[in-house]
Amino acid sequence: MADQNPQPPAALVYEDTGAAAALVYFDIVGAYGIMHGTVEIELATRILVPAQSGLTDVKFLSSGRLRCSPTAAANLRNALDAALKMLEQPLPQPDPVAASRMN
Repeated sequence: MADQNPQPPAALVYEDTGAAAALVYFDIVGAYGIMHGTVEIELATRILVPAQSGLTDVKFLSSGRLRCSPTAAANLRNALDAALKMLEQPLPQPDPVAASRMN
C-alpha cells in the first residue's frame, strides 16, 4: 500500500455572487487584535466635516470589521503582498504611433 499516490486536494470552488458581495473601501486600519483565536481588524474611512470656523475637520468612520481565522488572515496577507508587488512592476506604455488614429 505504500506505493499508492496520495489524492490531490479538492479544487477550490468559487462562485461569483455578483453584486451580493459587499465592497469595502477604507483609508486606514483603525485597530487590530485577537480574541479567542480570532483575528479582528477594524477598517476606517476618512471623511471631511465642515467646521463652524469655516475650516474643515478630518474624522474617521468605521467602514468595516474583519473577523477571521489565523489561516484566513495569512491568506489575506499573502494576497495583499502579491497585489502590492504588482504595483512595483512598471506598467507597459502604449506605443504612441499605435495609439494614435488617422482621420
